[in-house]
Amino acid sequence: MANYYLDIETQGFKPEVDKIVTIQFQELDGFGKAKGPLIILKEWEMGEGDMIRTFYKRLFRSSNWDFVPVGTNLIFDLTFLWAKFKKYELDVCPLDKYLYEKPMIDIKHTLIIANDLEFKGSGLDKMTNKKTDGRDIPIFYNNQEYDKIEAYIKNETESFIECLEKLRSKLMEAFPKNV
Repeated sequence: MANYYLDIETQGFKPEVDKIVTIQFQELDGFGKAKGPLIILKEWEMGEGDMIRTFYKRLFRSSNWDFVPVGTNLIFDLTFLWAKFKKYELDVCPLDKYLYEKPMIDIKHTLIIANDLEFKGSGLDKMTNKKTDGRDIPIFYNNQEYDKIEAYIKNETESFIECLEKLRSKLMEAFPKNV
């Protein structure tokens, strides 16, 4: 199974009422480096339903993920995606079944450990060269400042991949394979 960086941007925190604004994903190699292009599916270009269906068709096979999601705070992203899959009547297993049976790589907890076990200050925007957190995305979306959303996504993706590469390198130093 291929590894894919996965992230979404939303209008808020409630999947029942808030839209997914973008879904972005990028294939990664075995070292955590970008292998393919960054794909950004945009609600303002295709509507939420078509965006969700496109993502589903692209990375879902026979009601199963055909990839390993890699990201930060994936529970948030997956909870939103599952709610939208259900809304648009797409065939998926229950989310809890997926969370316990499918592989995923989430660096959220590693960032917390690197931040002296403190949650506050452990976001990518505090731990990498990511310029800001995502709290302005709903404002940009409502103001139709889509270029700002795309710039944010590109910066966030670059920061995530750089962070993942550094984490992997440091972990390989700390835990060599041939010990």
